[in-house]
Parts: sequence; structure tokens; C-alpha cells
Amino acid sequence: MVREQSIESFYTKLRDSALASASTSPLLVFPSTSDVDSLCALKIIGHVLESDSVRYACYPVSSFREIHKYTGDNLGSAADEPITILLINWGCQRDLKKVLEIGPLARVFVVDSHRPIHLHNLSDQNDRVIVLYTKDDEDQADLAYDFDVSALANASDLNSDDEFEEESDSEDENDSESEEEDGGGMRKKRKVSQENESDHVKLFGKLKRDYYYTGTFHGKPSGCLMYELSHFLRKNTNALLWLACVALTDQFVHERLTDERYQAGVMELEQHINSSGNLDSITSVTLKDGTKVTAPNSSRIAYEYEPRLMLLQEWNLFDSMLCSSYIATKLKTWSDNGIKKMQLLLARMGFAREECKQKFQYMSIEIKRRMKDMFEQYLPEFGLTDFYYRGFLLLHGYSSKVSAADVVYGVTALLESSVESDGSCASRQFGEAYDALSLTKLEKLEAGMRQAIKVQRAILRQGSAAITKKGSIRSGSKFRWVKLEDSADAKLLCHPQALTKFGYFLMDALREKGARMKPLICVCYTQERSKVLIVAICGKPRLGAVQGNAFGLAFSSSAEETGAEFFHELFESSWIVLDAVAVNSFMIRLTEKLL
Repeated sequence: MVREQSIESFYTKLRDSALASASTSPLLVFPSTSDVDSLCALKIIGHVLESDSVRYACYPVSSFREIHKYTGDNLGSAADEPITILLINWGCQRDLKKVLEIGPLARVFVVDSHRPIHLHNLSDQNDRVIVLYTKDDEDQADLAYDFDVSALANASDLNSDDEFEEESDSEDENDSESEEEDGGGMRKKRKVSQENESDHVKLFGKLKRDYYYTGTFHGKPSGCLMYELSHFLRKNTNALLWLACVALTDQFVHERLTDERYQAGVMELEQHINSSGNLDSITSVTLKDGTKVTAPNSSRIAYEYEPRLMLLQEWNLFDSMLCSSYIATKLKTWSDNGIKKMQLLLARMGFAREECKQKFQYMSIEIKRRMKDMFEQYLPEFGLTDFYYRGFLLLHGYSSKVSAADVVYGVTALLESSVESDGSCASRQFGEAYDALSLTKLEKLEAGMRQAIKVQRAILRQGSAAITKKGSIRSGSKFRWVKLEDSADAKLLCHPQALTKFGYFLMDALREKGARMKPLICVCYTQERSKVLIVAICGKPRLGAVQGNAFGLAFSSSAEETGAEFFHELFESSWIVLDAVAVNSFMIRLTEKLL
């Protein structure tokens, strides 16, 4: 049974398998370098493994190919010793038994929030891949299937070709059934007649197409799942609970989940915070005379409504408002009129401009105290009606505090600092980002936050240029696309998460202009300008949506048809690296496939 529907049974199998192979090899852990959630999950599962005296070695990876550098032939059929590996936040979307060439003595465990999971990885016939797939979490996913995925997986032939490719080419040329396009324009639904429904082969093919063509989306954060494991095993600590808060916020900040699912996750973590009494935190000490004082080295987690102002604690109020995507796109702060609106807003609230340009920690305490009331009173006049959201804060010592969102911004910036667009050099930065999550190494986190500010300024510069310069954003029938050619900002934005954030900025700005919403493809030249990084953005997930990001299949086939060299091994199928000379040809073929 490779579809583990409870976290505790998944861990029991992982621990037993790791201990069984410990005499020849430690448990090999391969976390993704692509997101903060992966880091959080790694830290939590590492704590649990260490408490159970399970030896493990960690090798960060940024693409599917990298794992072979570390495993060699130990996974294959020729291996004569057992081996256990754990993949964190990658792998479940590919046929792992085939891609990794897993032999009979190897066991691969997967904790991954990417969806959909490849059917071969979910099949009961596949005893070499064990995926954490909890039914409760899947039932609450942003996209739901109207059929039994488990039954579909068990009906799959493990010896067939990769089903993602198979399904893209499996159209019957003689089939006269009509095809319809759904609202997103990329998912094809086939009308199945009564007689075809009785034909199991055709029905199976239709369900597989429905499953894969729904597109990609995300399930519950891996960090939250691993915290649930630590909680069940009574190994949870305040630091681990904070990591779960950061993992959930990572999905929220990068718009990988609906607002409704985020709120549900927040409520769940708030219950942990309330019931645990912040676990091992000690927030005060009693002196000999009975006086209670705050303990300067204590940390505790709080939750409250936070403003949608990026890195406010590390920045200043004026620049945070000027550059944060929420206010910038609504007030158009890149224009003179937008700046005047923002200055008028600050004046209406009674905040002096000079005061607002001071670093936030040095601002007047009176302004900080009045800020929330003033924002709630005056922001609706400027169309800013959902400025606050429920978030998490880590309070440390007497006055230090950091928000989970700012941690995500800072650590993400570290993950993508000095990393090539194809993910190389990522493992070196992974160590820096890993340290930045530590409560005792805030200086590294602060360095990441400063880098994130540079990235956000670049997003504002390039986003405003694309919006105001006619012809920068090209529009087709099914999607828009924009090419970012500025070499100075390419160094900051030619990374998957940064370029995706740039894309969301443009989509928000276009929405405020009243443009019809379409998917957006962002193209950014690498430093050497011989390659481009391409990412596809379909907008923020919505409750009740029937379509995820379905560009992955189209990206792969379009790139192949250009005949150019490309790299489609990153952990999001909607990210691809392509020869720069083939961009126009790629876009033409992509347009044809989506018609």
C-alpha cells in the first residue's frame, strides 16, 4: 500500500525502512531548493528523526536530474544493498519508479504539496514509492475531482509510458466526439456517449485526461503536515510550530492556495498556539522580591491582523507602501498621480512624510499605535478595502518581532540569490536560507530581507515599464506574454519565484485597469542572454475553480517542436528554460496548442 492516508503510518514505514537499511546507508533526504515550505518541512522532520536516533544525510536538489549525482547506481536493479530516500516537496508529479529507475531494494518516500500526483505513484501495485496522501487534506484541496482517484490509480498499468506524455497524444483520430473548452480555455472536456461509458478502456482514458488536464495546483503545505506528525508523536516545540506558520504563509504569499483554505489553515494553527500555551516558551521570570519581568531571551508566537505591506519592519512606511504590490497596483504608485494619491492618504491620516521615510523601528510610537485605526478609517476612500489579513508574528525578547510573511520574503530571496535560472548553485544558497530560519541567526534573515527589498524594487520598475510602455505586453486569444529584457534587473528577476511574483504584479495592475483576465507568460533573459526563463501564471487560486495551471504539458511539447535546447526539469511544470533564439517560435507553437 503506497498511498499512506495517515501521517503516523507514513512515518512508521519511513523510520522502519531507514533503520533496516542503516547498516549500509543512512536515510537520504532530498529537499527541494525551490520554496520555503520545503525548508520548514526539512527542519521539522529532521528534528523528529534525530529524536528517534535515525541517521540521515541531506542533499538539496533543484531539478530531477540532480538526485543521480548523489545516489549513483544505488537505486537501480543492480544494487545489492537496501536504500531509503525521502523527497521533500518534489517528485510526486512524475512517475518516480521509471524516472529514478528504482530497483527492488530501494524505497522512496515522498512528502510533496504539488498536485496532481502521478497515478503510478498512487497505485497499490507500486510498493517502491510511498506517497503521503491523506484523504482529509485531499478532500479540502482547492481543486477536487468528481471521481475516485485511488481507483483510477489502481487501474493504471505501471509498465505503460509516462502518463503525462501519453495523455497528450492519446486522442483517437477517428473519434468524432466533439471537444469543448472550459472557461480557462486550456482544459478539454470530451462528451462521452452512453455506449462509451460502458466501454471501460475509453472511460479510463477519459478520466485520465480529466485528471491530468485539470492542471497543477498545491495541496496542504508539507511543513504543516510534518508539524502534525511532530504533534502526534509529542515531539513538537515552539520552534517547530513557528515553522508550520511560515510554511502556510509561504503558500499564501506566493498565491498557491485560495483565501478560504488559508483561513482554514490559520485557524488550525491558532488552535495549536492556544492549546499549547506556546509550548516550551517562557515569557517572564520572577525575581526574588516577587517582581515579574519579561524574559529577554524568550520567544512566543502571536497571531493578529497584519497590513499588506511588504517587509515593513525592515523598511520604512513610505517605501513599503510605494513598492508593495497591493497598494502599488491599486494606486498606480509608479505614476505622478499615484504618488500624489499616496501622499494625500498619508496626509489624511496625519502622518508626516519625513516621519514615514524613517526606518520603521525608529518611527514615532504614537504613529505606530494609531496606524491600524487610521488605515481602517481612510483606506476605503482610496479603494483599499481588504488591506489587513490574518498572519503570524514571532515575538522575541523585549521588543524584537518578525512576521511570518517577512520571513518568507527574506528566505525566498536567499534561496534565489546567485542561483542560475536552471537551479545550479542552489544547494549553496540552501544552506544560507536554512540558517536564516533559525531563531538564533537573525542577521542572515535580515540579509535576505534586504535582498527581497531589491527584488521588489525591480518588480516595481519593470512592472510599471511594462504597463506604461505600449506593446510591452502582447495579448493573444488565450494568454498574454511579456518579455523582460532589462539586463540590470534580470539579475534580480531571472529566478522562478521572483519572475512569478513579477507576473502576479502585472496581473494585478491589469485587473485594476479593467483588462479581461487571461493567463500571463513571463519571459526573462538570463545574464548571458543565451537562455530565457519562462514561467506561466494563471492567477490566484479561487474557490470552486475547475482548472489549475495547465501549461506544463504545452510547454514541453512546444519546446520539443522548436528543435532548440531546453530544460524542463524544474519542480514546477510551468517553469522552463529555453534557448533565447527560439522564444518566438515557442510562443507560436504554444498559441497553436491552446487554440
